[in-house]
Amino acid sequence: MKKIALLVDFTGVCQLAMEHTALIARQSLCQLVLLHIAPISKQPEDKDIKNQIREFAGILDREGVPFAVQIDYGDFFSVIGQSINKLNVDLIVVGTHGIKGINQDFVGSAVLRLIRLLNIPALIVQGHCQTPHEGYLNILIPLLGKLKNPASISKVNNFASVFSSKIHFLGFYNQENKSVVVQQNEDFSKVMKDAGFETGVEIEESSVYTSSYSKSIVQYADIEEIQLIVMMIYDADEGYFNDYDKENILLNRLGKAILCI
Repeated sequence: MKKIALLVDFTGVCQLAMEHTALIARQSLCQLVLLHIAPISKQPEDKDIKNQIREFAGILDREGVPFAVQIDYGDFFSVIGQSINKLNVDLIVVGTHGIKGINQDFVGSAVLRLIRLLNIPALIVQGHCQTPHEGYLNILIPLLGKLKNPASISKVNNFASVFSSKIHFLGFYNQENKSVVVQQNEDFSKVMKDAGFETGVEIEESSVYTSSYSKSIVQYADIEEIQLIVMMIYDADEGYFNDYDKENILLNRLGKAILCI
């Protein structure tokens, strides 16, 4: 990765997300941009807001992580996509209140809306997420259907290469699709092995009536001491991974960071 951005909103959750961002920036030696979206009415206060951001980012100064500041003005969801495209970054880091937030449903849907506006990976950090000071050494990729873009696995490669992570693949099957699931896990595992990563593959049997996989994914992440869960985009929900699953992963009770691709 050459350039990453942190979405700054002056909250405590953002401070935690900044710790994760600093970890990635130090390890990858990439450029870091602090991005803030403000209402148009605040435009005359541009200089003051930039000073507030620099003061808010004191942890970066203390840790010797250089950064630039970018402020864009307008309605958040109207301008965020254009702002990210203009910055030309490889990753954006976003803090969210997670499962302990007062308005969990709204937070989850808002984060999903943001992710759908972006065409780059987004690292989602919850308010009860632990900063993995030694890095994201174990990354979990649940495979829950046909990927919309199989080449997107290379974006996981880009992130994992920063920490020489071990990649865990977790698939779910029933008797009708077991061979397909097994083959998919093996194919992606080979891709990562060929790229030099240590990998592990696990498949679990599920009922054709299973409506949610999020609980099993989070439980597996807990058992295997996973620091990061990857949430990839599939061709269609088809019961594999709907918005209910996505919100439960994003706001997971264990505070596992989520890489959305």
